[in-house]
Amino acid sequence: MQINIQEFLEEAGLDEQLYPGKRVIKKLPQTGEYKSHCVVYDWRDPSKICIEVKAGLKGKDLPPETLQKYPPSLQAPTYIEIAVQQ
Repeated sequence: MQINIQEFLEEAGLDEQLYPGKRVIKKLPQTGEYKSHCVVYDWRDPSKICIEVKAGLKGKDLPPETLQKYPPSLQAPTYIEIAVQQ
């Protein structure tokens, strides 16, 4: 399947420019404890774009004792990798 990456990122709500070598973290704060999360757009590998939903607002892996307080949907790895053809 082929997609237009620029259109995909616009529909995903990314406001910043993404280009090879860049990593962008879009924070999605939610009301209530242990509900806020972020989407990490990572294009540091020029051959693919990795888009990942992570618990917390910093885009880092949380320690297990903190991660277990988040909903199960944010505890499991949730990502998509898009191969880039040049």
